[in-house]
Amino acid sequence: METKFAPSTQRAKLTPMCYCGQHNNKDGKCAPLAGDPDKGYCHSCDKFFDNAEKKPYTPNLQPPKPIDYHPPEILQKTFKNDKNKFVLFLKSIFESTVVDQITQMYNVGSSKHWEGATIFWQVDDMKRIRYGKVMLYDQESGKRVKEPFNHFTNIHSILKQKDFNHKQCLFGLHLLPNNKKPIAIVESEKTAIIMSLVDSNYLWLATGGKGNFKYEVLQPLSGKNIIAFPDVGETFWQEVASRLNETGFNITISDKLENQDFPKGYDIADVVLQQIDEQKNPPKTNERKSSPVEVPELDRIKSSLSTDTEALEKLARKLIPEYEQRTERELLFSLKEIKGLGDQEGKDLILTMQIKQMIDYSKAGYYFLSHSTPF
Repeated sequence: METKFAPSTQRAKLTPMCYCGQHNNKDGKCAPLAGDPDKGYCHSCDKFFDNAEKKPYTPNLQPPKPIDYHPPEILQKTFKNDKNKFVLFLKSIFESTVVDQITQMYNVGSSKHWEGATIFWQVDDMKRIRYGKVMLYDQESGKRVKEPFNHFTNIHSILKQKDFNHKQCLFGLHLLPNNKKPIAIVESEKTAIIMSLVDSNYLWLATGGKGNFKYEVLQPLSGKNIIAFPDVGETFWQEVASRLNETGFNITISDKLENQDFPKGYDIADVVLQQIDEQKNPPKTNERKSSPVEVPELDRIKSSLSTDTEALEKLARKLIPEYEQRTERELLFSLKEIKGLGDQEGKDLILTMQIKQMIDYSKAGYYFLSHSTPF
């Protein structure tokens, strides 16, 4: 009989210590068996362990089914986007040639399954086509069509490939091998595309769902500097990032949207689109917004990111001597003394130094130069 693993959400709860007895299970790499929680598999040791007997054992397991991939030619056939409603929505806001460049770069295609539907292809860092997510967007609003039903499916379902064994990866992962930019992670593919159109300082990747913010999907980014922008009200990513940062990841969770009056589920692309709409259609002075939202945050961050890199590096070394560390309060005080910056401007500049991999932040609450750790 095939043995199945318990869901990853149960691992830390069921196994505070790894069954191998060598380390704790904060990284969630010890997976208990669903039918027998006293036995499990340690991904660090690459062995099965019997917790009762405290020794490795060899289970009677069926070999895992190989991952299936779509052929390259199927992707190439979908790149005619002249009737794609999501692409047409983008072109109503952004320059048409730039939209074509970005959507081509991210392998955005079209499907006839629904007229004007979009395909977000997931291609991994080895150029293997793992998954094709198909969704329909409203051309006017840019929002997903969910009535009279949720217009969401995938390519292998459309092709009736019932035994297609897919394993998802980050949307945009195929851009990683040649990337030299800081990495930003968002949830939706739509958001990654829009943010790529307005902010080229990052390589924008998308998980394709909040549940995909996990080790198995993020593993190709291990050791790289990452800033993640979860949707408003989503605390799950912070919990995952804290655990992964103990295993070699370097993930900073942005809380910029949480500190504003945005509704739950709002994301950074919603901020951008709202800001663009308000610039095109400024409210009349006697009109009041039903839900007032402040949006200067994005402008401040983008302005800060445009700071000359060489000058910023010199400032970072001036603020934090080599092999020493400083608290945020100390950095803000120094920025006020040196640059005359207020607290908010100082915090934006500190975040920019982190994004540009000049300084790092320790769990103890201290900042230090990235290449001269005091620890």
